[in-house]
Amino acid sequence: MTLENNRNKSLPQKKDKMKSSITAFGECFRSWEPYQKKGSDPNEVRMLDILECWTGELGPAIGLVGIPFDAAVLGRKGAKAGPKKIRDSIRYFKAYSWDLDYWFGDKKVYDFGDIVTEGNSVTEAHENIAEIIRKIAEKGFTTLTLGGDHSIGYPILKGLQNAHKSKKIGLINIDAHLDVREVIDGKITSGTPFRRVLDNNIVNGENFVEIGIRDFTNARTYRHYLEEKGATIFTMNNIRKRGLENIIQEAITIVGRKTDVTYLSIDMDSLDQIYAPGVSAPTPDGLSPHQINQIIHEIVVNTNIIGMDIVELNPLFDTADTTAINAANFLVQFVASIYWKMDKDKTE
Repeated sequence: MTLENNRNKSLPQKKDKMKSSITAFGECFRSWEPYQKKGSDPNEVRMLDILECWTGELGPAIGLVGIPFDAAVLGRKGAKAGPKKIRDSIRYFKAYSWDLDYWFGDKKVYDFGDIVTEGNSVTEAHENIAEIIRKIAEKGFTTLTLGGDHSIGYPILKGLQNAHKSKKIGLINIDAHLDVREVIDGKITSGTPFRRVLDNNIVNGENFVEIGIRDFTNARTYRHYLEEKGATIFTMNNIRKRGLENIIQEAITIVGRKTDVTYLSIDMDSLDQIYAPGVSAPTPDGLSPHQINQIIHEIVVNTNIIGMDIVELNPLFDTADTTAINAANFLVQFVASIYWKMDKDKTE
């Protein structure tokens, strides 16, 4: 199957380029109602206005891709509906950061559509995901991936490793859980991605940081595994005692030590369940949306970031779209921070 875009049939030349360069996946879902794009107020640019279906452009830019996949979830399923729901929730945001006093309404985010995984085994789906992410990254895009369950973290990083070849990757995971479970009897789950990343030498343990880990949500065996690998774990208790700014700065130092690029993974269950009822595994005593936005901005601005994912949104259990809108907010923060950094670098 090739990437198709039913809304761009007037662009046959660009479609031919797509067919020859990106193999794989679904169509771009930018079929918005008229009131959602190009609002009536000429003084504002909405986030939806800067999202465009990819039609053969090259980076540097942000490449958005959805992975509606939750076959690896052991608990309550529904995360495969996450990419669509996050896209739907982007409508609430404008292309202007008040905190940075930064307008980015002249930028573009290119939507590559969704990677089709239906009917594939977990292993086959992951192989397909890795190949597509590689091709997107090789075209100069910073990847912004919407999940889907957290198992997709492994193929995303594998694809990025293949695209960036000799570059060493530092990794930060914002999560309530360690996600380094053993692959027992060959069963890959949403709890195994970073075990596979570490055991396959995609990231070295000393360049792996976990932030937001909760009490009573992880096994001692996996704590010891990460400690033996030299990974760094910041729990919610660490954040309360030391302060988030201190934690972020230490994380930046760790992931940047003898590495070339950084990747950031955002599991929506890192939020306290009051902010994120719609996840696969909600837990109390977590991060706030403000804290995660702060982490995203600081990591993007202070590292050579190559991508971010937002995973484990489960719309079936959401309340008033609370979790989905928070996920969309993180997407917007990432986009704003990327382009703010690019413009800042140009003037220095």
